[in-house]
Amino acid sequence: MKMTLAEICEKLNDEKISVSGDPKHVINRIASPKDADKNSLCVVWDKKAFENLSTQAAIAGVKKFFTREDGSIRDGLICDTPRALMPKLIALFSKPVEKLKGISPEASISPEAKVNPDAYVGSCAVIEAGSVIEAGAEIHSGAFIGKNCKVGENSIIEPNAVLAVSVKVGKNCLIHSGAVIGCDGFGFVRENGIVVKIPQTGGVTIGDDVEIGACTTIDRGAMNDTFIGDGTKIDNHVQIGHNVKIGKHCIICSMSGIAGSSILEDYVTVSVQVGITDHVTIGTGSTLAARTGVTNDIPANSLISGFPARPHNAAKRALVLAADLPLMSRKLRLLEKRVEAMQKNEN
Repeated sequence: MKMTLAEICEKLNDEKISVSGDPKHVINRIASPKDADKNSLCVVWDKKAFENLSTQAAIAGVKKFFTREDGSIRDGLICDTPRALMPKLIALFSKPVEKLKGISPEASISPEAKVNPDAYVGSCAVIEAGSVIEAGAEIHSGAFIGKNCKVGENSIIEPNAVLAVSVKVGKNCLIHSGAVIGCDGFGFVRENGIVVKIPQTGGVTIGDDVEIGACTTIDRGAMNDTFIGDGTKIDNHVQIGHNVKIGKHCIICSMSGIAGSSILEDYVTVSVQVGITDHVTIGTGSTLAARTGVTNDIPANSLISGFPARPHNAAKRALVLAADLPLMSRKLRLLEKRVEAMQKNEN
């Protein structure tokens, strides 16, 4: 596909985006800085991108990036938020994804399940009694949809993903391969020295426009549903315990774990390898840095790191002090010896 900068700007239909340089500059792809050539458009948001970027490549970025060192003007698209523009540009130059329809004769579908005629069910997929598959939904090969589940319009369940039981998936969701949603919550009590299982009778409710990564697990609730809010994005290999409540438009990165009955309010960001204990609340708009260990409630709009979790600046100071502990320890021993010697001399 080829388009001029002027045509791209017109298709984006955003008054905050304008053309810099030659509006007839032809673009045939979106490229990274190291691969960009004259007919590429490269999205840039910091100066590091220019280290490997061809001087002939067109860019999309903020206005200050368009003046070269020699004073000449680069071709491209001027915008205030290049990161937000990038997915729109990639979509413009990508081939439309073919919408699948039809039911494979090799699928196993209960007579008590309801599958919309405009849905797709691949070979070896299983849909059990009481489940509902709405229009435009795709259940790919080998996926398992347990009893009393619902998959909303245009949602995609990739191969070998599992919706165990009583899982409700909203519209336009994407569940990646190997995800297991609605398995038993980890609920046990000790009785007379024996570990006794607590029946897990709840389900999982997932809002609209949610993405759940490969091999992520979300446990169903003990009595009420585990809940994932609209627009939330969950990475691969994340564990979410029973009765957890996650708000709207949260981001949860790989290898993080959230223990049962904890609450993440809206717009929370959880970085990689974060651990959150049970029954805590993370306030709206908070960010948890990588490897944070959360054991108490976190106020809204906080930037938190370390273990135990604390304000990020305090955690950084603690790390600096920890690095100095060997030297401080030696100095302390020397001071102790001097004090002992002074005391002996006084005696």
